[in-house]
Amino acid sequence: MVSFSIVTINWNNFDGLKETYRSLASQTYRNFRWIVIDGASKDGSGEWLRSLDDSQAEITIEPDKGIYDAMEKGRQRAVETPGYTLFLNSGDSFADPNVLERINEELTKATVEPKFIYGDFYRKEASGELKRTAARPIDRAPLGLPASHQTMYFENERLQRFKFRLDYKLSADYCLLLEFLQGLDLQAEVLQLSFPLCIFDTTGVSHKRRFEAIREDMDIRQRFLNFSKPNALALYALHYVHTHSKQLRASLGR
Repeated sequence: MVSFSIVTINWNNFDGLKETYRSLASQTYRNFRWIVIDGASKDGSGEWLRSLDDSQAEITIEPDKGIYDAMEKGRQRAVETPGYTLFLNSGDSFADPNVLERINEELTKATVEPKFIYGDFYRKEASGELKRTAARPIDRAPLGLPASHQTMYFENERLQRFKFRLDYKLSADYCLLLEFLQGLDLQAEVLQLSFPLCIFDTTGVSHKRRFEAIREDMDIRQRFLNFSKPNALALYALHYVHTHSKQLRASLGR
């Protein structure tokens, strides 16, 4: 049986934390660890976590230096055991109770053990509406995240070699992905699943500060993919226009 390490970071998002926990509790496949990193929340999250009677929960409550510092603490804990790690932040949830079961079934059928797994997802808009989004081919990762990071499962032995780079405040997950994928056989060692894996909460910080995030993405491409400055700038401009048009359509209700 495949083991999963589910890392959830939280800071003052008590309702979202409980939603994520309910999603985990409903999973039919039970071979997982729930690694919770709470940044000393002041909204009751810590008290609730301390009272939680769940043998699968491994809880750390202490101040941190931000989102990716907390995720890095979780990564370090997650890779202590074999299997795969998923970063499922408070407010995010699995698409349905059978997600881990279906992933395990796909893994048992794989002829080559994948180092990376990802797939489709639902976007949860501020209105509560769920919009299904198809994952993009993995070879397009240099152009942007192929799916939300809440669908991405990293094989732990390989994940030991990489960490979140804390100089990126909004795109360290994208940087980690690019570094993790370098050197992999993308056809044999990456498994793309065609069913929804998660419900992604779009009210998070990186989504709200999307224009700042795409600027960090530009720097990451130059630093780790050796994009020339003109090429990186051209791609940044395309993402900027796309983001602006999406936000404009949303404000007009289209």
